[in-house]
Amino acid sequence: DTRLKMSEIMVAIMEGKLTEVENLHAQTAQLCLQNWQLLPKATPASQCHSSLLHFFHRLVEFRESGQIMVETRSHSSRRTLPDLKNLLSAWRHRLPNDYERIADWDDIILWRSHMFNSITSHFSWSEAGTLATLHDREWTAIRMAKTARKQGLREVSLLALNKITDCAMDVSDAFSKLREQILTYYNLDSEMERTGGLNMVNTTNLSFFDAQQKSELFRLKAQFSSSLSSRSKANQAYCHAVQVCPTYARAWVSWGTLCSSLGRLAEKQSEQAKNSGDGNDGSGSSKKVAQYLAQAMGCYLEAIQCDTHEWCRVHLSRCLWMLSKDGSSSGVLCSTLEMRGATLPCWVWLPWCPQLLTSLYRCEGRAVKIILTGVAQAYPQSLYFPLRAFYLERRDVERSKGPVSTSASHSGKGSVSHSEELMSSLRRAHASLWSSLEAILEELIVKFRPSYEEELLATITALLERAESQCEMFSERRENTDEDSVVASISKTLAKISAKFFRVTPAESEKSKLDERAKKADAFKKRYKSLFEKDFLSNTKGSGKKTGLKEFLAQLKKWKAMLEDQVSATPLALPLVKSSSSLSLFSSDAPPLWAMSCDPKSAKAHFIRSERLRDDIPPGSSTSSSAKAARSTATKAAVAVADAAAHEGVGGEYGGGSACIEIPGQYAPNTGSSHDAKPFPELHSKLVRFEPTVRVVRRNDQLIRKIGMVGSDGKVYRFLLQFAIPYWTRTDERTSQLAYILDKVLRCDIMCSRKFLSIQPAPVIPIAQRLRMTRESDDRLSLCDAYNARCDSSHCPPNAVTSFYTNQLGKTLKTKNWDSLEKEQRKKTLEASKLEVFKTVCKDFDERILLDHVQSLLKSSENLYNFRRVFAGQLAANSLLQHALCVVLRTPSRFVINEGSGQVLAPEFRCCYNNLGFLESQFIPFRMTQNVKELVGDILLEGRFIPSMASIATALRNRMEDIDSALRLLMRDDIIAWYTSKSMAKSDHKTQELEKQLSDRVAKNVSQFQIKIGECSVRKIEPKEGLSTSPVDQKIWTLLEEACSDEKLAKMEPTFQAWL
Repeated sequence: DTRLKMSEIMVAIMEGKLTEVENLHAQTAQLCLQNWQLLPKATPASQCHSSLLHFFHRLVEFRESGQIMVETRSHSSRRTLPDLKNLLSAWRHRLPNDYERIADWDDIILWRSHMFNSITSHFSWSEAGTLATLHDREWTAIRMAKTARKQGLREVSLLALNKITDCAMDVSDAFSKLREQILTYYNLDSEMERTGGLNMVNTTNLSFFDAQQKSELFRLKAQFSSSLSSRSKANQAYCHAVQVCPTYARAWVSWGTLCSSLGRLAEKQSEQAKNSGDGNDGSGSSKKVAQYLAQAMGCYLEAIQCDTHEWCRVHLSRCLWMLSKDGSSSGVLCSTLEMRGATLPCWVWLPWCPQLLTSLYRCEGRAVKIILTGVAQAYPQSLYFPLRAFYLERRDVERSKGPVSTSASHSGKGSVSHSEELMSSLRRAHASLWSSLEAILEELIVKFRPSYEEELLATITALLERAESQCEMFSERRENTDEDSVVASISKTLAKISAKFFRVTPAESEKSKLDERAKKADAFKKRYKSLFEKDFLSNTKGSGKKTGLKEFLAQLKKWKAMLEDQVSATPLALPLVKSSSSLSLFSSDAPPLWAMSCDPKSAKAHFIRSERLRDDIPPGSSTSSSAKAARSTATKAAVAVADAAAHEGVGGEYGGGSACIEIPGQYAPNTGSSHDAKPFPELHSKLVRFEPTVRVVRRNDQLIRKIGMVGSDGKVYRFLLQFAIPYWTRTDERTSQLAYILDKVLRCDIMCSRKFLSIQPAPVIPIAQRLRMTRESDDRLSLCDAYNARCDSSHCPPNAVTSFYTNQLGKTLKTKNWDSLEKEQRKKTLEASKLEVFKTVCKDFDERILLDHVQSLLKSSENLYNFRRVFAGQLAANSLLQHALCVVLRTPSRFVINEGSGQVLAPEFRCCYNNLGFLESQFIPFRMTQNVKELVGDILLEGRFIPSMASIATALRNRMEDIDSALRLLMRDDIIAWYTSKSMAKSDHKTQELEKQLSDRVAKNVSQFQIKIGECSVRKIEPKEGLSTSPVDQKIWTLLEEACSDEKLAKMEPTFQAWL
């Protein structure tokens, strides 16, 4: 038994038997390795290896402890002191993770304390200061107390601190102990404890501490004072904290939080005064709010200037949201951002580039343009794609409004002028990179757009779905006027389709003689124009025959089938050389991986600065003339190389490695990791060449080209070239940002880290107004793909079940005299009939289609279990967001997983709004149909899915204040894009007016999100409740019952395929 062997090793160590320790260590290591071989394969969600890894950790330290005891006895007998600095430093860095169980920490810390006691007993004859260098007892106990406090175990933290008795310790350890003791009194449920903590701070002698430690104590004093409603004293304490140490970022952040809370309080008081009608115009209150927020913004930006740590950068979204309080003209908030924002490191703004671009048409456009100019010069490939798409989109809007534009901002420039200047700046700074990227994007836009048949098929399919849904709606209401209005709307839409696809102009006739695509357009019009006008436009040209809705639906279905036959003839793989000869010939060499290879300007400055430092030789030292000459020659050569690299970009400000094209999607927020820090472009994968074959995949009755990019790291990155409206592209961008933000929250949470829960963003790269690139793995598997594979193996058409459901529903309604029923009776009869038909379909439908498909891919029960465990956790995160954001249209084609890792993807993850712009829930909170439930399994559903969903909701609730501003930014941009997609695109001025009108909807939607997250989080049981009969995650059980309810599922549309 490994535990027995561990006990034998500890006894041998204390007896000083090094030979026996080595033998027992070898035996125990072999036992642990044998146990490791018996365990399944290690996966991210597997926890069965944790205990054995903990044993290995202890085993390593036992061996080192044996060596310490031998060395201690040897030096003690000679009354000399051993050198244990390297070992103590290694033990400081070798600790369990902060989220691991406190029992694991206790095993390690308790043994180390025992060893430190043994060391001090052997050298008790030495001085106290000298003896303190031989052990690390104080630091170890303080580190244990800090971990226990972070895990919410205040009693354990105090117990660990109380073990530090009368012993010599340095100033840093004394300060750490004092800080932990103060923080244990910060209990929001007890005012008495917080008062005690404040008294402890006030009675502390500060003369022994350095500037940063004094600043931290003043910060703690302000924090306690603020919690005790003494905001004025808190403000003074924060002022003292930053005066003592102006570079202490934590003090700036805390002060910014106080100023932000004061601003919210002043804003609330102003609103109450307006509602009470006391005659105050509110201008003075608004100015006061802006001043508070400007102070908060200055504190946050100064904190990031001092330290770019993740917990400082999280407040950037709050700074961007504060700008909306400036009104329609530039004020103190915009001035603060303009003055301080440009001085920050450029890379901190990368996750918020979409919001910075949309800020160009607001009053803060000038300040934001300065920030984006720095980003464009330092990290051009992070900004190039979204900036190009934004510029083209806003330029088209400006042109559609005519030559006279009212989109100018307060400074006289609008979003088009700002974005055009940014494009020019980027082009001048990176001329070579600009020309290469433009050439590639032009090829992608022109050569890979869908054929005319594919575009017409997509349009016909969308119109058919809309007509069928409207047909069902008016049949329920039983009003003939509804059918007439639907027919009129469809006729108008068909006329627009005819004008778009079949209009012939003299310029096109001349162009078709030279342009290859124009020739294809001419052939398309000759083939389909007369047929289209005959089938759809004959009744509008005076034929006298009125076409009904059923006739329109029949004709649309006929055209859909005809175009599908034509489109299905497209091969699934196309040679790249035929699609684009220039891309097939593209080739590039990866730059060398040396520091700052993508930034030779900084490299040159680094070499010059290093030379200056070497020249400052202190007096008394000597250096040979030959060494000086060699160093000078080497520096000159390095500067010359940097100059040559800078001019490699055709005279640009930056060059060298930055002129090499990177694989898109390697900057935040399109990528997320635990090392969320400054990006290094020289380490990014560079584009070497394109794959020689272009794949063609079918998604939602559309053909999408899939192109492969071979990177310098040897991997192949595949991207879908999707033509979509701007709203869809922007929504997917915001989905990536949301995943990036929430993943940060999950990484900081103890329970989510223990469960290995994460949300990974999917890279979405906008290229033009209606074209985007979406990164997609070869392991992609949708619920629709698994169902189609089963249909192919059984030689059954995929739409057979949907057709059976529709026909059977019609027959059932006819047997119940549907036409003779009243409106209220119709609704009840329709719901009962849908439920009856739904149960009939589910009775004969296979519930294991998805599970059997995944099982056939993984081929072993061990891999299947690991997959299902990861999938259950990922599904919990995705389901929680579906519920909170009202994302309900998760059809089988949109339910996508990674068959290799179990990750749940979120394509087309769009919020559902009602006509007023508020989030609107549907019948079910998230998709949990029988096939999905079967893949999760009953055991993992209760043991993994529900606890993971509760843990994620709890983590979000605890950090809701930090992500509130980010949610408001994303919600604001999303609802504006949604409104714009329903109407004509608006100018800058009208877009700002629209923002003001929708501000209440943004606040209501964010509040609804927060309420739903709070309901799903773990419920706190108060002591007065006693033994509660309902579980702490009762809301999640209720949501799961609703998602699996036959009555709820039967109400969904047939396209949802609730039986699948």
